[in-house]
Amino acid sequence: SVGSGTPKTTLNTRLKESLLGTKPEGAITAITLPSTLEAVEAYAFYGHGAVKGTLTIPDKVHTVQAHAFGGTGTELTLHLKNDAKLSTIGAGAFDIAKIKTIQAPRFTLTKNADNTTYTLAVAEGVTTVEKGEFSSTESAGGTRGIPKTTLNTRLKGALLGTKPEDAITVITLPSTLEVIEDFAFYNHIIVQGTLTIPKQVQRVGKQAFVLLASRYKGSPSSSLVLAFEKDSQCTIIEESAFEYTGITSFALPEQLETIKNSAFAFIETTMSSFTIPEKVQNIGNEAFLRAEFSNNATLTIKSPDLTTLGTRMFALRPTDTVFATVKLPQAVYDRFTTQAQLADRFGQVAAYQNLDGDAHDPK
Repeated sequence: SVGSGTPKTTLNTRLKESLLGTKPEGAITAITLPSTLEAVEAYAFYGHGAVKGTLTIPDKVHTVQAHAFGGTGTELTLHLKNDAKLSTIGAGAFDIAKIKTIQAPRFTLTKNADNTTYTLAVAEGVTTVEKGEFSSTESAGGTRGIPKTTLNTRLKGALLGTKPEDAITVITLPSTLEVIEDFAFYNHIIVQGTLTIPKQVQRVGKQAFVLLASRYKGSPSSSLVLAFEKDSQCTIIEESAFEYTGITSFALPEQLETIKNSAFAFIETTMSSFTIPEKVQNIGNEAFLRAEFSNNATLTIKSPDLTTLGTRMFALRPTDTVFATVKLPQAVYDRFTTQAQLADRFGQVAAYQNLDGDAHDPK
């Protein structure tokens, strides 16, 4: 343990104020901690404002108490060798304003140009993002099933500020990623730009990206492009995976087979055309409910083997207009025996056509 360096027993007083000069706060530019270290107590390294480069917290450290590194560093990289081991990060243990980058075994957080928000990069080599791993919010009483080990709790609420949901604007995923588990990136409401799903990802879990770039309930206005890499292996998008997100543009991967309930409900898109790929077999209830496509938009369903089309798939009410034109194979169209069944899924549609653009016979 590194003991408390408060009021009288400090580095400068131990050196009788004669060896660090008249401004001891500017005398030290690097701090190295031993691999045997397990705890850093309050104010232990307080006020070394000239420290630069990387400050590494060894992998056995379980506690960094209040203000231990307060006022220390400038443009600092904080390297947490074992963030999962840290059970306590006290108030003001690190000076957030002075930290440029936070490195941990499974992720890196890098300050953006505004010096307030971060880019979150999941580390190369990670194959599975665990349940709730990078969520900004832990479950309230377990009601949502989000585990308590989230990004913010692993950083003990000390490094992302008081509103972790407003801390991250960019998320990048590694090429090694194969599975994104439930709640993985839940509730990062100001993410913007492009979210790219690597081609090896086979499954996007339940509520994995809920509220990403969201304007829900007065959240800050943000927009997001969702991109599945070329040759994507994704076959299933789970329930509510992208619900309430600010996605303005996206295309589904060609290998996709299943889209679960509410997977893209209440998204912000204004696209004029949208395509369901030919390998999709199941689309759940309300999968794209209230997705805000532009006026006169066209929906194209390529899959002849589409066996499940959930109720209210696009339209909240049968009288709602979502698409001007719906193109779908004859075999899929023939599964509906009445106009009411079509309206229950697509709302009011001016024209039903086959994939060649010829009109289907009216029901």
